[in-house]
Amino acid sequence: MKPSFKHARFFLGLILTFVFTQVVNAQVGKLYPVDEAAKDPSFFAFRARLLKAIQMKDASFLLSIVDPKISNNFGGDDGIIHFKRIWHPERPTSPVWTELSAALVLGGKFDKDQSFAAPYLFNSFPEDLDAFVHSAVIEDGVRVRREPNTRGTVIRTLSFDIVKLGEGENKRSPADKREWVPVELADGQKGFVASEYIRSPIDYRAIFEKKNGKWVMTAFIAGD
Repeated sequence: MKPSFKHARFFLGLILTFVFTQVVNAQVGKLYPVDEAAKDPSFFAFRARLLKAIQMKDASFLLSIVDPKISNNFGGDDGIIHFKRIWHPERPTSPVWTELSAALVLGGKFDKDQSFAAPYLFNSFPEDLDAFVHSAVIEDGVRVRREPNTRGTVIRTLSFDIVKLGEGENKRSPADKREWVPVELADGQKGFVASEYIRSPIDYRAIFEKKNGKWVMTAFIAGD
């Protein structure tokens, strides 16, 4: 029996639905976590010690691994003196502890010069995507909500997707005490992702190099 026009239209509809679903689910692309620290046992041990120091807020150890010429920003404020002035690591409430921990726990990658960059987003992000326009979801099963709060309608679930940022600034919800990042999905829908589940590739990253047999942090910087 020859297929009728009705059958052809039905199958075409299925194909178009499949393609549309794939586009929606794919968003801009995927960026899965990478951690190459174990490739160098000396760095692996060093990072473990640094994470312990961060947990204990051990300023002495942190400063001992900061390179004297560390890059702190793009304004020329390089060096350990400026690092101390910017971060005040002697203070238990210094944001350096949360920012550095957030960068390290996401894992990282070695570069061609054998330096190590954490988190992995910095040197894994696709070069053809504008880092100021896109960010990466860093967890599995992250909910995109229509409104910027935990009671908002869930419009999509993303897992390690690269997404386009939406217009406007982040929103803070007094009810759940969270910050929400606006995003725009591949199908044009606009929503919000809780800030702890999404990260920009040009957010704070730490760069480590081995000098005279010792691992040191040569940059802790954000922006581009």
